[in-house]
Amino acid sequence: MSEIDNPEVLLAVLDSLTVGVSLVDRQGKIVLWNRRAERLTGFLRQDALGRSVRDGFLGCMDLENNELSGEAAPAVSVLREGKTIMLETSLRHRSGHRVPARLQVTPLKDERGTIIGAVESFEETIAVSDWERRQSKLAAYGCLDRSSGVLNHAMMQSHLRELLGTFSEHSVPFTVLCVALDQMETIKARHGPGALASLVRIVGQTLEHSLRPTDSIGRWQENEFMAILQECTSAEGSKTAERLRKMVAGAKIEWWGDLLPITLSIGGTEVRKGDTHEEVLRRAEAGMQESRTLGGDRAILENE
Repeated sequence: MSEIDNPEVLLAVLDSLTVGVSLVDRQGKIVLWNRRAERLTGFLRQDALGRSVRDGFLGCMDLENNELSGEAAPAVSVLREGKTIMLETSLRHRSGHRVPARLQVTPLKDERGTIIGAVESFEETIAVSDWERRQSKLAAYGCLDRSSGVLNHAMMQSHLRELLGTFSEHSVPFTVLCVALDQMETIKARHGPGALASLVRIVGQTLEHSLRPTDSIGRWQENEFMAILQECTSAEGSKTAERLRKMVAGAKIEWWGDLLPITLSIGGTEVRKGDTHEEVLRRAEAGMQESRTLGGDRAILENE
């Protein structure tokens, strides 16, 4: 065996890749987990090796919020049918928030063409390294909310005023979303402020990773966030709001043995000619309050 055939060398090669790689055996158990997979999911190699892809520990979901576990797990499908598949998915990070990812699963065959396993490769839709660098800079400038890790109230105020000024001159549309966490008082009373703080951070990080780089998300009130979707009409904003609602519903936090559900009430509006800062927020917050009144876990955008 040459030095290049050494398993440790091959593992070092896999660890150098910029995509997460997982090797699954014929029974669906993970037998290899590279460093990028650790970074993307938060699960270390020792946490993943030996686990079955059927148990859904990554919380893999498609864009329609369908859970891809058990026999519906992508690797299980590939092991069964022998065909490569590519999916746009979201994964649940070990800390609880969701990370959009592009997943490819390819069957692994021996020299006789028999399927002996599957190779999963997954790549985050938003580069984690770029995001982390930006977050570090913003934190140094005092622009982040410490509890949630997203932009603070003052920064969102500045963004909104800036975009209103641009809109008055160039009519480039944008949509504002007000996002409230449902049942927070009940959760606080039942599980304490620590559970509430964890939920706020998980929701903030999930929203941050689910938006385009040109969009902004920030902490607005104690249990509320505000998103500004640039170059986005109300119709487009409705689709984004629904996607955000589903993404957060798929995030989970385990608190002393309990899985705490997370749902959102979302209201939004597209900017109009002559709008002031106060008028835009009034309409978006009105939609959010209506969502809450109707029981939450929904998005209402004003289309007038």
